[in-house]
Amino acid sequence: MEKSTVVINKKTSSNTKTLEVNGDIIVPDIKPDIVNIINTNGIAYIYKKDIMTGKVKLDGNIETYIIYLADNGDTRSIQTTLTFSESLEESNISDKSFSKETIVLQSIESKVLNERKLSIKANIKIKSEIYEQSEIEITSDFNEIEGVQKLKEVLEIKSIIGMNKVKTSIKENISVDGNYQVAEILKTDVEITNCENKISYNKVLAKADANIKIVFLSEDGKIGVVSTTIPVMSFIDMDKITDENVCNVEYYIRNMLFKVDSKELNSINCQIDFDVHCEAYENKSIEVIQDMYGIKNNIDFTRKDVEVQINAQDNYEKTNINERILVEDILNIYDVKCVPKLLNRNKSGNFFNYECELALSIYYEADNRNGLNVKNVTLPFMVKLEGDDEDLEFKINKKEFTVNNENVDCDVEILSKKTNNNLKTVTIIEDVTYKEIEEDDMYKMFMYFVKQGDTLWKIAKKFRVSIDDIVSINKLENPNKINVGDRLYIMR
Repeated sequence: MEKSTVVINKKTSSNTKTLEVNGDIIVPDIKPDIVNIINTNGIAYIYKKDIMTGKVKLDGNIETYIIYLADNGDTRSIQTTLTFSESLEESNISDKSFSKETIVLQSIESKVLNERKLSIKANIKIKSEIYEQSEIEITSDFNEIEGVQKLKEVLEIKSIIGMNKVKTSIKENISVDGNYQVAEILKTDVEITNCENKISYNKVLAKADANIKIVFLSEDGKIGVVSTTIPVMSFIDMDKITDENVCNVEYYIRNMLFKVDSKELNSINCQIDFDVHCEAYENKSIEVIQDMYGIKNNIDFTRKDVEVQINAQDNYEKTNINERILVEDILNIYDVKCVPKLLNRNKSGNFFNYECELALSIYYEADNRNGLNVKNVTLPFMVKLEGDDEDLEFKINKKEFTVNNENVDCDVEILSKKTNNNLKTVTIIEDVTYKEIEEDDMYKMFMYFVKQGDTLWKIAKKFRVSIDDIVSINKLENPNKINVGDRLYIMR
């Protein structure tokens, strides 16, 4: 017997929870009274994870910026941190398990309780997937059985070589235009792009860019914007890895801090801590036997379904949104926050139709209105993908916003991808036994008429002959195409 061994991350469970995180904020004494809220924004992340028997405990923060109109007519902001803690319980979590989490800040808003106090409410969605590493033996041949016939499928399988993670961080003093002295931060955005890796001896060099954009208030009440790109680099130890292998590297924010430099008011201190996760794979081309029978032997076996990760094209769809949005008195755009959301789904044949929306928050300068202004709008879009029902991951490939009189022309390209990680359930054969058939040597011939649901494999297995013999005797031009009612001669 020929056997191949593959190592997979077997998903044992998946859990999704939506949490409501609340908090009350007292306006600091140095800040003026609140008249009304202009905008509330934030970034959510998990800073600590503990895996225990039966549960995963997650602790996280939401770094929040509340932009408000003060009683003196100025735009001001309050920066605060909301904390949350949640346990996701699953009976099959063990000390050998590991988990992957994604967190999405679905909405955040604040409400004025009085001129010195406000409340914040945030909704976050956490998806936790539990895995255990599993080794699978796949038998790809049974050469010791004479006359064995096999129905095989060739799969390009990704077999795990190893997993590891490291911590890394970036620290930067971000300088702003010399005409500004920064008073308060109104909004921050962090986006990881241009991920790449290079494999050397037992190490992976992971590189990416952290694109940072900050909207701020100056000491003289003006709104400013600064953008910068900071490289993120880390070395990850990985035994037995070669340059023929492939790596999947993911970046997770674990802590972040933005603050105005107290000595240099035209500078903002930035520190972000990351966990960098790396999974290394070996590509294996493996013949998986789906069914078999013997011409001279009775063969018995059992079947088992296993889930493997294969090399396959990602199942995704690109959506282009081109819309014109009315924004009264707009002069200039400071920033636009784009958040794609999945609203609903329904099945249609082999496809799923996903109802989605793109939530836009346009931060802009207006004519005859001082300070920061915000326009919120939602744009619906549809995604149609073949296959099983899975959640969607969204990526903004392009976003361009242009002021055209009192309109904003939006040009956004969204990549919607299923989150199944190219997993495929395959049936493998095991526990094979065989016994020689005692038959006479008489020559036999049959005439067979093809029935509904027949394939050449089923017919050959029924009469214990090879497919090649049926194709040869009947001079079939296309062995994959037979029709109901066709007459076939079977000889053995």
